[in-house]
Amino acid sequence: MNLKDKIIEKLKTVYDPELRENVVDLKLVYDLNVNEKDGIVDIKFKPTVENCPVGLQLSIDIKKAILSVDGVKTANAVVENFIWAKEAMKFLEAVKK
Repeated sequence: MNLKDKIIEKLKTVYDPELRENVVDLKLVYDLNVNEKDGIVDIKFKPTVENCPVGLQLSIDIKKAILSVDGVKTANAVVENFIWAKEAMKFLEAVKK
């Protein structure tokens, strides 16, 4: 299994607690780009609604899930279509492996 597939499988363990569905099946994560050689991952995330009450926590959970995959050294997550996107990005910058 390549690194991208491992990341997708790990992301399937991150659930939206309100909808009780994982972020992959809900299509909340997209533009997943993986540099297999360097272990660098870029991904975008959007909550189900702009004012999602769990959007911040989900963005953190997504980045932590990606960083927990063997072979990932860096995860760059961007939050879009979220009223607290700027705040979420500040929290995501602090999340390290």
